[in-house]
Amino acid sequence: MDALRFPAPTRRAAMLGGSAAVLATVTGCTTVGRAEAPPPGPDVSVLTAAIENEAALIALYEAVLGAHRSLAERLRPLHDHHTQHLAVLRRHYVPGTTTGTTTPSPRATATAPDSESRALAALRAAERKAASARADDVRRATPGLAQLLACIGACEAGHAQSLTGATS
Repeated sequence: MDALRFPAPTRRAAMLGGSAAVLATVTGCTTVGRAEAPPPGPDVSVLTAAIENEAALIALYEAVLGAHRSLAERLRPLHDHHTQHLAVLRRHYVPGTTTGTTTPSPRATATAPDSESRALAALRAAERKAASARADDVRRATPGLAQLLACIGACEAGHAQSLTGATS
C-alpha cells in the first residue's frame, strides 16, 4: 500500500501559520465560550496531597534533626530522600491547576518530640502513614503518576522499617 503524500507547505503558508500561533499566544486568545481554565485533571488532588505530605515529612525530619543532633548521621539520608521526592512531585505539578483547595503549601512546620526515642517513633509513624497514603494514591492516580507514587511509597515503607527497633 502506498503512503499518502501531501505536498510540502509553501513558505508563505508556514509563515502565516506561525504568525497566527504567535498572535493567539500573545493576545491570550481562547476558545469562544470558554471563560475559565479547563477543570483540573484527575491527578491534581492526588499530587497536591502527596506534595503536602512530603513537605510535612521534611518539616518533621528538620525539627527532629534540630532538636536531636546526635541522630543526624542516621536521619539525614532519609530527610534527603524526602527532599528529592518533593522536587520530583513538584515537577509534575502545573501551577494554576486547583481542586477547589489551595495550591500545595511551600513549607510545613512541625515540632520534635522531647526525647530521641519519641522522635524516632514519631518519624516511624509518619513514614508508615505516608507509605499507606501513597498506596491509596496509586489506586486513584493515572498510570504514569501511579508508578512514581508507588516508588515513593516503597521508599517511605523502607524508611519506616529502618526506624523500627531504633534505640536512642
